[in-house]
Amino acid sequence: MLQLTHFNRHTIKGDIFGALTSTIVALPFALAFGVTSGAGASAGIYCAIITGLFASIFGGTNQQISGPNTGLTIAMVAILTSFIAKSPEHGVAMAFTVVSLAGVFQMLFGFFKLGKYFTLISYPVISGFTSGIGILIILSQIPVLFGKPFAELSLSISTLTSTNTLVGLVCLAVLFVWPQKFKQIIPASIIAVLGATIFYIFSGSDIPVVGAISSELPTFNFPTWQHDLIGEMIKSALLIATLSTLDSLMTSLTVDSISKDLHNSDQELVGQGIGNVIAGFFGALPGGGATMRTVTNLRAGGTTPLSGILHALFILAIVLWAGEYTAYIPVAVLAAILTHVGISIIDWNFLKRVHQIPFFSVALMVATMVMAVIFDLITAVLISAFIANLVTIRRLSEIQLDNIKLLTAKEAVHLPVYEKTLFSELDNQVLLLNISGPIGFGVARGLKQSVSKLDQDKALLIDFTDARFVGITSTIAIEEIIMSYQTEGKKILLSNICQRVRDDFNKLHLFEKVPSEQIFKSRIEALYYLKNNST
Repeated sequence: MLQLTHFNRHTIKGDIFGALTSTIVALPFALAFGVTSGAGASAGIYCAIITGLFASIFGGTNQQISGPNTGLTIAMVAILTSFIAKSPEHGVAMAFTVVSLAGVFQMLFGFFKLGKYFTLISYPVISGFTSGIGILIILSQIPVLFGKPFAELSLSISTLTSTNTLVGLVCLAVLFVWPQKFKQIIPASIIAVLGATIFYIFSGSDIPVVGAISSELPTFNFPTWQHDLIGEMIKSALLIATLSTLDSLMTSLTVDSISKDLHNSDQELVGQGIGNVIAGFFGALPGGGATMRTVTNLRAGGTTPLSGILHALFILAIVLWAGEYTAYIPVAVLAAILTHVGISIIDWNFLKRVHQIPFFSVALMVATMVMAVIFDLITAVLISAFIANLVTIRRLSEIQLDNIKLLTAKEAVHLPVYEKTLFSELDNQVLLLNISGPIGFGVARGLKQSVSKLDQDKALLIDFTDARFVGITSTIAIEEIIMSYQTEGKKILLSNICQRVRDDFNKLHLFEKVPSEQIFKSRIEALYYLKNNST
């Protein structure tokens, strides 16, 4: 978040250079994402300006550069197409209302401190998700690159040798072969755009071009609703909010690893949300943290939010001064840039190591990727994250069940000598159920099964000395064990319950089920009670 301390002579030079460098990188992408979305190049440009400005002022990552990106653009294509089909008159306005609504959701994510939970999604889900986005962006650019819709596309000589296709393929080759050492000086995307533009100007070829961007500032658009589409608008807004949140927080984590600084996830979501609310009002695409542009800013010297603010202002100055010159940029070069992005964001590092990775992780990644391509992005994330969480809960439950031990005197080797001696004297009268570590809801069934096998002719001492958390579901399981023992007329004792566990038990009035004289502060007290009351 911008503060007065960010305006100082020690960082201003680095912020200016970082902003200039990231602007050079961002411009071709902003144009490409805008054209691909169907909302026009200006929608991508003003997304970079608006979200870049407000996310820097109000966000929680100092070096973050925000703007349009691949996943959000793909989602916006689907949203625009859907709403225009359902409401030709108001479809575009409703689509941009969705962008503003997504910003509101992001702000709520931040206010309710949900930022940390978005970074807990498992790697195979994120890998499949980003790879699916990569495939979608490639598929969306093939008709543009070859100048024909999919239905008419054929790999004929005439198609492959058309001017539009050759320009796109040459630009794509430049993006792949441009030497790494030169990328620090001038990005390959700028070389491709300049080369294709110069070719178009001097060749006089009749190929599709971007068109001029108006030098006038965008006008304010009031939110538009249609009652029968409110449900779909909310669903679409949640998709945009989730995608922007994931992109932004993943970029923030990347910045942390490079700068050794720590971002504020919740503040970042508030900043990104404000940016998207305003972007929707002015007909701009939704934005989020852009990893490549952010790292470029960081490497070039950007260290404070001022770099992101200057980045937005530099783009605005270029548009107002030179927006008319985009009329000479061939669409094919933008298709080449996005095709390169699509290929690059597929997780090749994961895919080339599938033979070394557990089957479940590979299956989850591939399933997420396929669902993202065949169905939609939010379905892919929700289903995959749900499955991943179920498996994680099962694995944690197995670990937690290892912390639940049913012991006889001979097996209770962990007890102090004096307790073990006392326990040995009571060996035929009592069993010790030792619970340690956190016990979540996934353990409840295993807990009941282990106790159901007991010899209920003996008293049961449940010891919570090492238990620091017992979930509500496990509390209910313990309550059922207590009731089962009492039905059989046998004693059940509880010992050494910490305050947190005691609070959980109080919520369900569990202590009302056990006589107060059978609840003890320590295990030794419980053992002495059993000795004194033995028959």
